[in-house]
Amino acid sequence: MKEHIRAWLQFAGVWMVSLALVGCAIGRYYGGSRIPEDRIQDIQPGVTTRQEILAWFGPPQNYLSPTLLNQILRQYEVTQESLSSYPFANILSYEFDRGNFRLLLLILFNYIEAEVKSDQLVIFFDENERVKYYGFHKGTAELR
Repeated sequence: MKEHIRAWLQFAGVWMVSLALVGCAIGRYYGGSRIPEDRIQDIQPGVTTRQEILAWFGPPQNYLSPTLLNQILRQYEVTQESLSSYPFANILSYEFDRGNFRLLLLILFNYIEAEVKSDQLVIFFDENERVKYYGFHKGTAELR
């Protein structure tokens, strides 16, 4: 009888350890700052200034200055001409990422699923520091 109890306790111990190695998780991921969508309708090409954009949306994730780009391209001898006359020489870019993930950990099988979408706002400025073009895409609306 003692051996029967010992075998049952060993089986129960192995079963408990196995359960401890199994797990699942469901969660969300957020990256960047949310883009205030109510301010996007206030952007007017030729009217809205860079300072207004910075006040409304804060510091951008990406910024491209024609002066810096000129220096980089000249350093690597890519071009000798000035880029300040190119359209889209000054760009501010904002991005907010959101994702959903599911995770299942089993002893012999693991499953991970992740879906990440982004809201993106890109603003192009003219030589007078006024909005020339802009575009907004709300990718996070596609998430369940």
